Amino acid sequence: MDWLHDYEEELRLVFLECSAIISEFPEPLQAQGLSYLDQFNVFGAGSHKNYICYLLPFWFRDGYGLTREDTRQMSVGNIFAMLYFFIQDDLMDSGESTPAKLLPLANLFHVEFMNKYRPLFPAASPFWPCFNRYITEWADSVAGETGSDYYQNNVIKIAHKASPLKLSSTAVLLHTGNSSLIKEAEDMIHVVLFTLQMLDDYEDWEQDLAEGSYNCLLSLVRHHLGPGLDTLTKGQVKDYIFTTGGLTAYAEVALANHRSLEEYHLNVPHLASFHQVLVKNLQHIAAAIEAEKQLLQGGGLSYWLSKNMNS
Repeated sequence: MDWLHDYEEELRLVFLECSAIISEFPEPLQAQGLSYLDQFNVFGAGSHKNYICYLLPFWFRDGYGLTREDTRQMSVGNIFAMLYFFIQDDLMDSGESTPAKLLPLANLFHVEFMNKYRPLFPAASPFWPCFNRYITEWADSVAGETGSDYYQNNVIKIAHKASPLKLSSTAVLLHTGNSSLIKEAEDMIHVVLFTLQMLDDYEDWEQDLAEGSYNCLLSLVRHHLGPGLDTLTKGQVKDYIFTTGGLTAYAEVALANHRSLEEYHLNVPHLASFHQVLVKNLQHIAAAIEAEKQLLQGGGLSYWLSKNMNS
């Protein structure tokens, strides 16, 4: 089975339901909400693909017997939670976003997330203490990110930036009588979220460097350059990636993460398959850089370095 394509038709129903719900929002929140959803619609050209958010309930369903309807509702709930937290990220990261424009929409997204999960779990359910803990983990992680070096000192805090995602795996396990597996599911998802952030940080390192945002790859470069570094430059990062071969070491961390997943016994093979895709992406990028360097040894190498170090 394929971790994505086997669920395409069900995902279409999920996004159609999300669109139908947002279409009932009052204007101008309806138009804003549909536009925001389109930015993350897995079927939209050029959209941001947050596959694990949409698909995690489906991956757990196959191993633990959740009904199709409950799975779709959890996926819909996940999308609204994702939209809510991405608005929080936008407000924290961008000086261009205005709270007055986005906060009303964020609260409607939050209500729709609650509408999907609340009917599944009564007030006394252990789901709600988990909910509180995951939100606290998220808040603690994003609040402390600028003053801490999570990549070097506390990698679980990197995963905690997406802690609310664990709500769906916990929901599935509670709803199917498998609460004893929640801790193992959390640990496994932490590994996947860490590697996912590593890949995102490779893709975003130039923007993060310019904006002063925390970034795993930039942390690795600073650690490589040693103590006493005042300001990290774009040239230093490119030197680490293209000359020192630093991306190979970065990809090796992701590979070690994948090997650690083999120690878990949860019946969610698609989660491991998804993680393997992330690792292979990093490995292919690192290998392509090293292969091009080998091909351009000699006179061609100086041109290659000039092209990559000065662009």
